[in-house]
Amino acid sequence: MIISNLTRIGISRPCGAWQNNLTCFRFFASTVYCHATQKHDKFYKLLKYTRKVDETEYTIGQDHPSGLRIPAEVPNYPKYKYEARFFKRQNKGLYGGLQRSSGTTCSEFLNKTRRARTPNIRRAKLWSEILNKKVNLRVSTRVLRTLTKEGGLDEYLLKSTPARMKTMGLMGWKLRYQLLQQLEAKNRGSVELKDGKTVPITYIHPDGRKFIVPKEQLLNKLYEMVQRDSYYPVLPNQFNKNYSWMSFEEIVNRLDSHQVELEQFTM
Repeated sequence: MIISNLTRIGISRPCGAWQNNLTCFRFFASTVYCHATQKHDKFYKLLKYTRKVDETEYTIGQDHPSGLRIPAEVPNYPKYKYEARFFKRQNKGLYGGLQRSSGTTCSEFLNKTRRARTPNIRRAKLWSEILNKKVNLRVSTRVLRTLTKEGGLDEYLLKSTPARMKTMGLMGWKLRYQLLQQLEAKNRGSVELKDGKTVPITYIHPDGRKFIVPKEQLLNKLYEMVQRDSYYPVLPNQFNKNYSWMSFEEIVNRLDSHQVELEQFTM
């Protein structure tokens, strides 16, 4: 009876206590169930309350999904997947994923007192080589030590490891976007005009044309063409709703379709 019970329960090693060679096996799995909540992530506590970002690409002319809010203006920065929804002051600086924690202190007479511990935050002016200016930020002392190891603010923000993307915070995400935009502008280069003034190249078209004017100036030109070809007057708000979200390439293609000479905007 004892042998049958041991066989039913299962043992992961041979039963040497018995005279016969009886080997019992485990009938339960030692691995984690694949659909269970994985809590082995180092930043699980930081990420478990994050709001999901809708990455669906919508096309012009499709039905408006229910519950989808269309912003009045195009956002200046892309959405951050790991924006904090509690202890929101970390969205205003480089906290490195540190949050408010609570605990209990106990005296020698066993009197327990609840305490709240906040990260050690300092104000610091950090130099950015790409932006060529000092950035005034709230930085935790742990992030300051990491900045020294990485070699500066630019190297810290441009690192693309999963841990860095999760802990840089909303402020770090916006600064990272500014750095990438500045690097892209430097790669485009600049040109010298006839009067000796040097201006940056704002856009390079696939056909090789180099534009030296901002996007708003091309939109103003496109507004004149749309107003000219429309039977009814086009209000500025209506034009901004239909055209302000377009990319540089789409605006140039629209101007080409209206047969507009763009030599004054190119180099």
